[in-house]
Amino acid sequence: MESELKIDQKLGKIEEDINNLKSIIINLIQKPKKNIKLKGLLKGISVSEKDIKEARKSMFKIGG
Repeated sequence: MESELKIDQKLGKIEEDINNLKSIIINLIQKPKKNIKLKGLLKGISVSEKDIKEARKSMFKIGG
């Protein structure tokens, strides 16, 4: 009986966590996206095609 209660409590917590995650995801999807201008932030810095390719590689690298 006691172990069933513990399992029910754990399942209740998991269900609550899932509902919280759902709410967070829905809010993120529904929020309008804001464009951020970087003009002036990178003055004096040059970015080459090689830099861009390396950044893409590291961004989409799976499994570190």
